[in-house]
Amino acid sequence: MALDITDVRAQMPNYENYKDWQRSGEVLGIAVHHSATADRTTGAPTGNALSFFTYHVNGQGWSHGGYNYVIPGSGQIEYALDEKISAYHAGFRDTDNSEGLEYGQYWNNHYLAICMAGWFSDNRTYQDANGQTRQIPNQYTTPTSAQMESLLNLIQHLRQKYNIPVENVRGHRELRGNGTTCPGYNVDPAQLRATLKTLDETKPPDPDPQPEVKPGEHVVLLPDADRYFDAAATYIWHFQPDVSFAIDQAAGRWKYVTAIGDASGISDAQLERLRTAGALLVQRIPGDPDSVRGALDQLVDADRRFLDVSEPQPQMYTVQSGDTLYSIARQVYGQASLWNIIYEANRDILSNPSQIKPGQVLKIPPKPA
Repeated sequence: MALDITDVRAQMPNYENYKDWQRSGEVLGIAVHHSATADRTTGAPTGNALSFFTYHVNGQGWSHGGYNYVIPGSGQIEYALDEKISAYHAGFRDTDNSEGLEYGQYWNNHYLAICMAGWFSDNRTYQDANGQTRQIPNQYTTPTSAQMESLLNLIQHLRQKYNIPVENVRGHRELRGNGTTCPGYNVDPAQLRATLKTLDETKPPDPDPQPEVKPGEHVVLLPDADRYFDAAATYIWHFQPDVSFAIDQAAGRWKYVTAIGDASGISDAQLERLRTAGALLVQRIPGDPDSVRGALDQLVDADRRFLDVSEPQPQMYTVQSGDTLYSIARQVYGQASLWNIIYEANRDILSNPSQIKPGQVLKIPPKPA
């Protein structure tokens, strides 16, 4: 699920005065709106978060705009109002609480608001400068395909984040106490929920399947424990791998190897010997202790023992007598002209592309598409 979100919160009018506000209730649902704005000559969606919020603040006198997210016709998602702040999207006057909805603010307090720019009904009209009723062309009367794709992705993201049941995804007109046709007659909230249910039932394949690791099959290699042990401590505590400080004694003992640090501590040739000795997966976490800690902590947070194992790993090639980068590129890629890819991947051990030596172990990156 790809989410392309632009954070425009700080660009909204009056932002500094409300940016630290907090909603008074937990998020329980999502309300879908349309802006009812369309180009009068084409019917196409018009407006974005800034234009809507400017109208709400400067034209209506509100403290901030009415939506947490806005999706213009392009499908670009604009994050306009912090989720922790109640959007003014579905409040109504109910001074005696006769509706039983927290004096008309229930939907604002408990529902996030998503607005698609556009006017999604047929037979739209407007009043011209002379007060004459004019027809807007009957085109662009439904959300663009880009808007719908973004809407579905955003809703699924927010549902997962706040544990929102599909029944609590509603069109504006479905919110009790609100008299409106929003989000337009041509947007069916029931059909939207049906689509979301289908998405719920269609579990996407894991793009990065992780191996099933049994106790004793995975080792973390720490060639410099004084520098790196603290950086790896949370990862080691979470996944409970074996830990070894003797790299050359690790060959053939573990199926899965996570090497900590740069080639100065564990060389690529040493890692290749582990692969040759039968290791199914050998990965390096490079960098200084702070970088290593950050990378390992990200894996812990995602509960993923290894880096993306779906990405092609570099092959290793041991230089033979008479080899050149040209001949190696011709052998592994079928094109001698790709020699520079091998050279650039091995600049740590090669200072000159014409000076390679038998016995050197070279990384062979995947052939470019």
